[in-house]
Amino acid sequence: MPTKRSGKSGLRQLTSKPVSSEECRNAALVLKHAHDSASALLKAFNLAKSQRGGKVVRGMTTDPEQDLLRAMLVMAAAGLDAMAKQLIEDSLPALVQIDPAVKKGLETFIARRIKGDGESTRGLSGGKFVARILAAPSHQAQVIREYIEELTGGSLQSVGELRRTAEALGVRITATDDRTLQPIFNIRNTIIHELDMNLQGDRRKRNLRKEGDMIRHTNVLLEVAENMRDAVDRKLAESGRLATGPFFWYPEGFLGGTYSPSWGPVNVGEVRITPLYRNVP
Repeated sequence: MPTKRSGKSGLRQLTSKPVSSEECRNAALVLKHAHDSASALLKAFNLAKSQRGGKVVRGMTTDPEQDLLRAMLVMAAAGLDAMAKQLIEDSLPALVQIDPAVKKGLETFIARRIKGDGESTRGLSGGKFVARILAAPSHQAQVIREYIEELTGGSLQSVGELRRTAEALGVRITATDDRTLQPIFNIRNTIIHELDMNLQGDRRKRNLRKEGDMIRHTNVLLEVAENMRDAVDRKLAESGRLATGPFFWYPEGFLGGTYSPSWGPVNVGEVRITPLYRNVP
């Protein structure tokens, strides 16, 4: 089923079906607000263009119009970041109980922190980390809390950071997606950290962003966020039938691990990257 869009050159629509698990409801709300904000900015861009006069707008976009396109992309990237962190916060404790890949990630974190190799947002040594765990009323709850704080302590500024967060949820992003996602992160970072400046430009001193490219990039970020949410929601909702293996992200989309034979393929839409659930032999 093709991805629903809000218009000929608009943003993709989010699936209307609500999430099934309680742990994903806050993440779904974050994503909705990110989508609403990005859509509003695109509408403002189209309105600004239309007010330049005439039914057919010619010429390059103005600086204020460019800023609206930049803001749209940044808002989608912020939505992906905030939604991923919300998934970590709300669903990781449950995923540790049902997904061997998530549990293994937690065990790896514990081993690194005890040795003092892991990054700590609190600056704790290995000994202090162990002491904090042993002093807590629930050792497992405390170590999961430490893991959550490490995973949510920074922002998603690269595919590598997105992959690290996704794998903590039992969702894997392959290296083949770098060609699609990393350039979008690069644009996001240039806008946020460098104001999208290009001082070597002859006429304009900021990078000129094409409307179509920025809409496509925004759609990719929203799609990745939605599919991460759906992958985690599916695992939690079907945890009684879940077998082994994380969800995998391939160029054509999320692929489930090994599930009950009663599960069939469920197409959830497509943009540039086709999100498709299906069983993996």
